[in-house]
Amino acid sequence: MARKNALTQKVINKLLRGQHGHIWFNGKELATVQKCEAKMEGDFEDINVCGDPATYSVYNGWSGSGTLEYLKFDTEIMKLVTESFLSGEMPECQIITLLENESTGKRERCRIGTVTFTEATILAFEKKALITESVPFKFADFEYLETIEF
Repeated sequence: MARKNALTQKVINKLLRGQHGHIWFNGKELATVQKCEAKMEGDFEDINVCGDPATYSVYNGWSGSGTLEYLKFDTEIMKLVTESFLSGEMPECQIITLLENESTGKRERCRIGTVTFTEATILAFEKKALITESVPFKFADFEYLETIEF
């Protein structure tokens, strides 16, 4: 007899999907977002001591980085990034995310603050193709505004 999978329709209905995600950049919703990713990475220093073959890690802090990808219909974000690079004055930027499960009504919201964009693509296009812009960033502040718990 075949082993039955533990996944049930109840569990499947709880799965989150990207099409129910929303992004606000500096308070303005970005309607054409294709993908957004933000990661925190711990900064650790290895410690070795005589007489112990193990390597220990000491936590020194964290850094945040990510990428925002959207279909281009204006120059607003790239203009902000390129002007800040030219002037040397980085603007205060914030990203708010919302990931919602419409079947359960559960929501996860995040605030990513002190966002600094690290790259700007001045121009990129090809014939018969939608233009997608991808903007890498770093951040120094983060908090969950809402979490999903079952």
